[in-house]
Amino acid sequence: MSHLTALAATYGSRLLRRHFPDLLWHLPHGRREAYLTFDDGPTPSLTARLIDLLDRHDVRATFFLIGSHARRDAGLVRALHAAGHTIGNHTFTHPDAWRTPVSRLIAELEHTTALLEDLIQHPIRWMRPPYGRFTHAMRAWCRLRRQRLTMWDVMPADYLPGATTTQIVRRVSRGLQAGSIIVLHDNPRTARITPAALETLLPPYRDAGWRFRAL
Repeated sequence: MSHLTALAATYGSRLLRRHFPDLLWHLPHGRREAYLTFDDGPTPSLTARLIDLLDRHDVRATFFLIGSHARRDAGLVRALHAAGHTIGNHTFTHPDAWRTPVSRLIAELEHTTALLEDLIQHPIRWMRPPYGRFTHAMRAWCRLRRQRLTMWDVMPADYLPGATTTQIVRRVSRGLQAGSIIVLHDNPRTARITPAALETLLPPYRDAGWRFRAL
């Protein structure tokens, strides 16, 4: 089941992007560059480990942060920014936009933007919807607030129960293209496998001339 979920999330996004060109799914260019992104942080159990791991491999990434987590662990938000990583908006409580009143959803996006900008003293220019579920209202808000609604084209599903490091490595390797946006998770559920997968993935790709950059 997890294998099918990962396939659907990766290859389904490649079908959807032609219908929603205002969303960012992939950055087209010919260079060996890709973009690591992490949802759901910051978390006391994993964020600091990811900062150290990415620094050791000379990688910069984009972290889509939940506002309530950022308020609780403000020091980790500042540490991410100081380490050169990009900070993005992942709402305040991680609601399902398809089941949330528009007024509440917009309030969460505004509140999280204000909180993050206050913490890092830098504009927030990227937003990712929880569960990848975007709406017309969310797209309109992003255009108004100049935040790019950011999706992905590689989803190895590291958050699923039973996911393994080997599976994550294989799924990223199979889906990776120049300009790919890879979504991983800064979440206690992924603390066991995601850092290990990155330790396996990053050295050979770096040796082959790939660069992993922040948005």
